[in-house]
Amino acid sequence: MTGILGTNAHLGADINLILQIIMFLLLIIGLIYKKKRKFRIHGSIMAIAVILHVITFLTVMVPPFLEGFNYFITTTSDFRVQMTLAHAIPGAIAMILGIVLVEMWAIRPSNIATCSKRKRLMDVTALLWLVSLIFGIATYFAYYL
Repeated sequence: MTGILGTNAHLGADINLILQIIMFLLLIIGLIYKKKRKFRIHGSIMAIAVILHVITFLTVMVPPFLEGFNYFITTTSDFRVQMTLAHAIPGAIAMILGIVLVEMWAIRPSNIATCSKRKRLMDVTALLWLVSLIFGIATYFAYYL
């Protein structure tokens, strides 16, 4: 059975791919609001993206990874496994950093000074998220095309 994107993926993988792209677009929209100095909207959008990411991570990505865990740790020479790890490692780091950043923002959403001190960490988090998204899309194609 083919997925909604015309590949051999199951519905959950297709929906997750679409959601991941939407979440990254949310990050871009959040950055636009930051440039407009609308920091509360920026923080809210980033929080929504991180929360959605955690939900999709726990419900869509973790179960198949745990199911195939032995395969992932014993077949590291397989290109698809390498692609999955290149997606999962920066993605996990970005998710953890995103949770920490959103949590710090949520404690004092109106304190821009402390938020601006974490700008470099935010930049690294966004870059890791982008790297993970690129490798996630490549992983999707490697498994389902």
